[in-house]
Amino acid sequence: MTTSATSFIRPRKRPLKDGTIQTYYYLVENIWEGGKVHQKVLEYLGTNPHSRTIPLDSPLAKKVAEVFTTGDLTPTEIRSRLKGLDIDVPGRPRQVSLTYTPALR
Repeated sequence: MTTSATSFIRPRKRPLKDGTIQTYYYLVENIWEGGKVHQKVLEYLGTNPHSRTIPLDSPLAKKVAEVFTTGDLTPTEIRSRLKGLDIDVPGRPRQVSLTYTPALR
C-alpha cells in the first residue's frame, strides 16, 4: 500500500566546475513503499523556488502581454485575469514578468 504526505520544497546543493556551490530546488513528496520512505520529485523549481516558468504559445502570450499592459494591477487582479486565460497562478504573485525566448535555428 502506498500513501503520500503533503509536498514540500527540497534544496539540493551541487558543486559547479569552478568550485562554487549552487543550490537547486525541487518540489517533492514522501512516499512509503515496503516500509521505506522514498521521495518523488513532482517538479523541478530551478535555482529560485519562488519563481515559476510557464511556457506559452504565441496567441496566448499576446493575450498575457495585453493583461500586463493595461496599467497598474493588484496581485489579485493579475491572478484573476490569468485564471480567465486558463493559467493557474498559485498563491499571491509578488512579481510577474514576461520573457520572450526565440526559437533556435
